[in-house]
Amino acid sequence: MSLLPDGLLQTLEVLAPSSSAVLFLRHAERAPLDPADPYADVDLTVRGEQQTSALAPVLSMRPQWTAVSPFLRCVRTARYLCDGTPEVDHRLGDPGPWVIDGAAGARLFAELGTQGVVRAQMAGVRWPHIRGAAEGTRLLLSAAQERLGAGRGPGLCISHDAVLMPALAHLVGAGFDGTWLAPLDGFAVQVNHGKLRCTWRGRQSEVPAW
Repeated sequence: MSLLPDGLLQTLEVLAPSSSAVLFLRHAERAPLDPADPYADVDLTVRGEQQTSALAPVLSMRPQWTAVSPFLRCVRTARYLCDGTPEVDHRLGDPGPWVIDGAAGARLFAELGTQGVVRAQMAGVRWPHIRGAAEGTRLLLSAAQERLGAGRGPGLCISHDAVLMPALAHLVGAGFDGTWLAPLDGFAVQVNHGKLRCTWRGRQSEVPAW
């Protein structure tokens, strides 16, 4: 199990097999990005493939659908975890739920780097071309809400650290100082009696204003 993040295993332990939960996961380990081309569409590493193979048998719920960012590393992660063709959803990447103006967003990421932008978001910094925490999180979660509302059952949403971390920080009220979302780590959301709950590292909290 060393291939899988401890936090994800803790979350899977508390999810009932019959629950209509959605796992939001960062893709498995990818090949390194060239600093000169940070938006390159790189594939998984061998370790990344091993991670997804290790996750499939320990999923506590059987996904009925999988939605992905269109980047290759997300699509490839999904294909190791689901039987059918994954559904591309641009709320999960390219552009994701945060960036309003793609050109301005690209300049910001080039200037500050991915971690710099994400940590500034989590600290409350606002830019006119980047959605705020509540609005961006709602847009991200709508990828799950729409599918759960259609009665499609449990599923997977596979995305990126820069997409998931600001939403997770907003959902659980954590700053994540000095830590980062590992490959194939993530959180779960599920609806109980009309209330949305977020599960992170095995701890559940109710999401306000769902």
